[in-house]
Amino acid sequence: MIATCPAPTPASSFIELSRLAALGATRERATVAQTTREKAGVELGRLSDEELIERSRAEPQLAARCLDLLFERAYPRLAQWCLRYCANRDEAADLAQEVVMRAYTRLDSFRLESRFSTWLYTISRRVAIDRGIARRRIDARTLPEEAADPVADPYTAGDAVDAEKLGEAVRAAMASDLDPLEAQVVYLHYVDGLSLPAITELLDCRNKSGAKAYLVGGMRKLRRRFQRQSDRQSEVL
Repeated sequence: MIATCPAPTPASSFIELSRLAALGATRERATVAQTTREKAGVELGRLSDEELIERSRAEPQLAARCLDLLFERAYPRLAQWCLRYCANRDEAADLAQEVVMRAYTRLDSFRLESRFSTWLYTISRRVAIDRGIARRRIDARTLPEEAADPVADPYTAGDAVDAEKLGEAVRAAMASDLDPLEAQVVYLHYVDGLSLPAITELLDCRNKSGAKAYLVGGMRKLRRRFQRQSDRQSEVL
């Protein structure tokens, strides 16, 4: 006898068609979702750092992706900055991780009043200074007792007061006489020790001379201010 397959009933055919339709719909939704994610990824990749932060705040469902892209983009530059403060790459990588964690937890305090890279650099500098202070304290505790004798301070109290007054005068002059970008360039170059090409990249100076133009202009204004003060003091004397 030849075995025959039972003819499908209308109910079984309907169930099979429904299953296939559901499977097709699921695949279609997955394809649409994947396409949407790819388009969103391309769109986010075109945003500036500051725009990514604004987008993360405006659309919480995209916050994680925006911030991942933000820090992924910033990390190579951050690692280079950290190398300036550290003795080797391992220590620099550890410092960079700490900077990222501190920046991530304090991102709400970033008010978009400057470039994100400038804000991140400021954090890296503070963390490096904090580590330097901590390291000096550790080194002091581990010094042999005979090496812990007090060392004569080459600066007198008067020198310290004069230096503090000078620093206050310069900061006041920068705040009142210099444009914000000029003040940033002067500070980064003479206080933080950054080179002009590094400052040009950090602040995204797109003029022909880069950060040099702002440094020259800022220093010219400071010299004029202190020259006027010196002339007034000479007249009084």
